[in-house]
Amino acid sequence: MAEKAGLAAETDNGLIGSPEIKCNPDTIELEFRTKREFRGKVFVKGHYSNPSCRVDYGRVTPDEKNALGGITLSHGQCDMDRQRVIQPEGMQFSTVLVISFHPLFITKLDRAFHIRCMYREIVRAVSSGIEVSAIATQALEYQYPFPNCIYTIRRDEIDGPILKYARVGDQIVHRWECLSDVYGLLVHNCYVEDGQGEKQIIIDENGCHTDRTILGDPTYVESLNMAYRESLVFKFADRVIVRFQCQIRLCIKDAGGCIGITVSVYRSSYFFHEKMGTNKLIVTTETTTSESIVHQPIKVSNATDAQSLKRRLMRSPISERSKLTVDADLISQPVYVLDADEDGEEYVHISDEHNDRLRQGTPEVCVSNTLFAMLICLMAIALLALTASAMWLMHRWHRLCLAL
Repeated sequence: MAEKAGLAAETDNGLIGSPEIKCNPDTIELEFRTKREFRGKVFVKGHYSNPSCRVDYGRVTPDEKNALGGITLSHGQCDMDRQRVIQPEGMQFSTVLVISFHPLFITKLDRAFHIRCMYREIVRAVSSGIEVSAIATQALEYQYPFPNCIYTIRRDEIDGPILKYARVGDQIVHRWECLSDVYGLLVHNCYVEDGQGEKQIIIDENGCHTDRTILGDPTYVESLNMAYRESLVFKFADRVIVRFQCQIRLCIKDAGGCIGITVSVYRSSYFFHEKMGTNKLIVTTETTTSESIVHQPIKVSNATDAQSLKRRLMRSPISERSKLTVDADLISQPVYVLDADEDGEEYVHISDEHNDRLRQGTPEVCVSNTLFAMLICLMAIALLALTASAMWLMHRWHRLCLAL
């Protein structure tokens, strides 16, 4: 009887209201209240095996048991996302916390919350002056608003659907975009993550690839507000999720504000050619004058010198001038990846079609085979009953006609 009462208490339990989030200077706290005594767990999604990333309320003493629960995490703990954002400007910490009511298993009562804490930067300008003339001056300033920037993984092509499920080897396109014609961008410091703490760099601090078989150099559009790169789906061993995080550097294109920052992506063209068994890189830089564009070819003997040249171009004297730049972090959507030999293609396509129907608002009802057969039988019985009733009415009407 005691076990049945305990099971009933667990199945009847649930949250009261929404959890409360506290964004402290060094920590993030989550607190919640339940209908009954809470004997479950609170943990960071993907890090249940780490004792510092979970709180087990099934192990507390009887005096400590109550209907309150919570967890406290330090900034960056348990692979918490740390993201510099520009609109609004500041630092954002985020993670996914799971509240599980059963002491051992995940059940339908459990809830997951994506927690975000935004710490905005406050800039105060302090000035002093001495009045030296009777003519008052008025300062007029204009600040460009920061754009909204997004990083998405697309299926097959640059304007393809945003990817959620894929198989190893599928064609995808990485797309970095800022919704502004004022700013240009440079993609750099890109990492791929497995969702459980492991990550590898794939684009370095200069915006160059580290392994072309994984992801090549980004291709930039002429307006400089978008970059993209085709790639093939890959994943970590024994993992099903991949996610990408990149830094972007924004510069104002007006008055040459992006020259020297994105110079290597739109003012220079790189191409390899093979001659006498030696790989050579020819870099064609463009020097713009008032009359014409002068092409200056520079020959490099090997790939190592080529990489050095690319870095020198990015750090040219023009780029050393005072320029307004802003760095921000972009995180892509997580992608669930199946092995190439797994029979998951039908599941992927069905999931995509189901998501499309949900977006279009098409109603859809699913029934089991047994229920479907019962519905057919009931419809047949109803049709027979209707037919019999009609025949009986016709017979009665015919007899009345004969009697008259």
